[in-house]
Amino acid sequence: MTLPARFRSLDRDRETDLDRLGPLYRHLEQALAGIERESAGLSRRLDEARTRAAALLGNEDGIYFEREPADEARLVEAEAQMMAAFRRLEQLRAQRSMLAAWRTEIEDTGIGGALRGGTRASRWLSRLVRLVRARMAAIRRLSRFSGWALMLVIVYATLSGIEQRPSVSWLIPDLERGLAFLAAAAAFAIGYPRQRFLIFAVGLAAVISLELAQNWSPTRHGTIHDVWIKAIGLGLGFALVSGVERLKPSARSL
Repeated sequence: MTLPARFRSLDRDRETDLDRLGPLYRHLEQALAGIERESAGLSRRLDEARTRAAALLGNEDGIYFEREPADEARLVEAEAQMMAAFRRLEQLRAQRSMLAAWRTEIEDTGIGGALRGGTRASRWLSRLVRLVRARMAAIRRLSRFSGWALMLVIVYATLSGIEQRPSVSWLIPDLERGLAFLAAAAAFAIGYPRQRFLIFAVGLAAVISLELAQNWSPTRHGTIHDVWIKAIGLGLGFALVSGVERLKPSARSL
């Protein structure tokens, strides 16, 4: 008995369509946005050219006069430029209609909602990245301050007596230690992007030194287990920042 042919699931077909049509849809969105920007700028310059041409044609009372040869030449040039601008606007309108029709056809394939949602998310991420880049100097200064402040808290929490040690009641101790070093490492990684390997090495040395220094406190004791937990948190903090930087959109795509 021959078994019936097997077909792919609808979910897999949908994923294939998204992979195939998604890049094309995003390029269409970018092209349409570029057309809108060019049209707006061209229309604005065209209005300015009309104003200058009106000044060359006559005075404010509408009484026309004999123009100087230089003014006549400028008027002819302005008319030629305006005609070229009109032709370009017509070309942009035709391109907009064509690309918008292609975009509509892609949306009508049944994956339009997913594509529009992905495009909105991409635009939101692009705006966020641009905002971060514009404020990067302030963010780095804040990160440096936060990193050093966290280190002071960590040193105090590590070397103070057990009764003075700050803690978060709803976190287990290992997670609390790891998150503290993760946050400090991430802050230092953002604040000192060119010294990350050096800071990581110094951070590891600080972890070991603080654990050894705990042996001088009668109520505290350092352990290899704590060294591993804190070192893992330290490494994850640097890895997290590096990973986010690799995932952000490139400058060209923005």
